[in-house]
Amino acid sequence: MRLDHINLCASDVPALTRTLTRHFGYTALREGTVADYPGAPNPGAAFSFLLGQDGSHIVVTQITAAAEDVSSYPPQFHFGLMQDTVEAVHEKHAELTAAGHRPGPISSGFEVLGATWTAFYCPLGDGLEIEINHRTASALLDRPASGFDEPALFRPI
Repeated sequence: MRLDHINLCASDVPALTRTLTRHFGYTALREGTVADYPGAPNPGAAFSFLLGQDGSHIVVTQITAAAEDVSSYPPQFHFGLMQDTVEAVHEKHAELTAAGHRPGPISSGFEVLGATWTAFYCPLGDGLEIEINHRTASALLDRPASGFDEPALFRPI
């Protein structure tokens, strides 16, 4: 089994689609409205279907905008995109800042799951955040999926 796609919700589907295509290498394969078929979630809502350079898929679907200063997402909800180098994290931060986004500060040198990370978060609207990161090699994170020992995640390291 493998992850097929992630659905992100946005009150402004075209704006989130533009951000993901301009700054994160996604290509919009299809944009339109959700068809009205049996079991269709939110028929008539705007959507876009995006393909990442790594083969990943993101679907963006329309939601009603929440009140100002209210998030449509639960606390701590975010998705992350990994960069090849620490320098690329800094370059992406500068790129987003120059484009008028408001990324948070870059955190460097913290350790999680046996890797040392450099990362920042950037709001994308509606309370959705993206994490841009780079990490060092990790015996835990870099194991092939076929040799994955799930209980190891829950044992003290």
